[in-house]
Amino acid sequence: MRRRAQPRRTIEIDDGDLPDSLKVFHARHLRIGMAEYRPISEEYEERHHAITGYAFDAGSGPYDPDEPIDERRRRRWAFGEDRGIFDGDDLVACGTHIEFTVRLRGEWLPMAGLSGVASPPERRRQGFVGELLEASLQEYREWGWPIAALRPFKHDFYARYGWATGCRYHTATVAPAALSTVRSAAAGEFRRIEPEEYATLEPVFEKWLDGVNLATRRNDDWWRDRVFQGYDTERYCYAWLQGDEPRGYLVYRIKDGDDGRRLVVDEMAFTDHEAYLNLLRFCHDHDSQVSAVELYGYDHDRLLDVVTDRDAIEVEVAAGKMLRIVDVPAALEAVPYPGIEDATLTVGVDDPHAPWNDATFSVRVAEGVASVERVDADAEPDATTDIGTLSQLLVGYCSAERARTVGGLDVRTSETVDVLERLFPEHEVFLPESF
Repeated sequence: MRRRAQPRRTIEIDDGDLPDSLKVFHARHLRIGMAEYRPISEEYEERHHAITGYAFDAGSGPYDPDEPIDERRRRRWAFGEDRGIFDGDDLVACGTHIEFTVRLRGEWLPMAGLSGVASPPERRRQGFVGELLEASLQEYREWGWPIAALRPFKHDFYARYGWATGCRYHTATVAPAALSTVRSAAAGEFRRIEPEEYATLEPVFEKWLDGVNLATRRNDDWWRDRVFQGYDTERYCYAWLQGDEPRGYLVYRIKDGDDGRRLVVDEMAFTDHEAYLNLLRFCHDHDSQVSAVELYGYDHDRLLDVVTDRDAIEVEVAAGKMLRIVDVPAALEAVPYPGIEDATLTVGVDDPHAPWNDATFSVRVAEGVASVERVDADAEPDATTDIGTLSQLLVGYCSAERARTVGGLDVRTSETVDVLERLFPEHEVFLPESF
């Protein structure tokens, strides 16, 4: 979708309440070699939208500032704070910073979402996007955001800058006729939900992601303008209720393709298995309108257990959003370590793109609380890891044994693996937001 100039929805903060380091950051522009990292002012809005429009929709040709755009789409894009790399007076790379609140190991903490990273074709492969990524990390650190996430256009590119896959997701495709065997004995009814009724869905959303790492808290703007609104097509939302209590809901759109029309479910949330079955029944009832149903989420492999004709189902597992620790001590100290009464180890971290992380750290956990300090690297650490692997361990994407097996983590002894397994247990991870 092509973007046009618009007011940004930002967090209002009084400069008088900021620590000195933040005041310094916002009072200056960050110099990186000959380039400069700074907010994108109004005079550069058309250039900004031309860059992002071409980057994410090159098939539509150059950006046309006179092309009309409806208010519905405008509001969908009005999140976050825009930043750019400027080579002289030329905007050569851009990105948008969005603040999320996510749950990690039972604690709610801020997370940066980096969106809309782009560079114009004539200025690519000159290092400007890398400079944007590094400067963004510095700003996140000064804001006190310990972790960050993004949706990559190419995983290998961001991996070079310390980002790593943070979750997986399933895309299940099934013919609606195959859902005819789904049965539920629970009584209930479906009702269409309008954007202003989003609060009706919040308890279901929270129950669906209960205990899942990187579950989010959504504000009203995000519900109305991101969840209910697609990129370029209208989304519909129906909830399944028992009495007046919603038990499940789905947000979907209809998409035309070469293989026929599809019902694409972008979000399906449910409180229990009965609700899940009824949502599948709702999809089946579109069998006269669509040739396929496409389900997106972290848990749709369960479809294989409820549909009789399993040959009619295709479940694809794909790498999801990438994430990264912004500041090692802040990130490790932000989460609890339940059941850990006493544990100590030293960790050497390789992070050439964030020099404050490129060091050896002493990690001490006492009664479930961690304290992390940078220490001299004279002695060999108990473990060494790149920042991406440490980020995966923190959110529970993989176990320490798996990290050691597939690469990224080296340990001195098997006892160190045991300590890491206790500190960073593998866990279900899913970041549900699109940005």
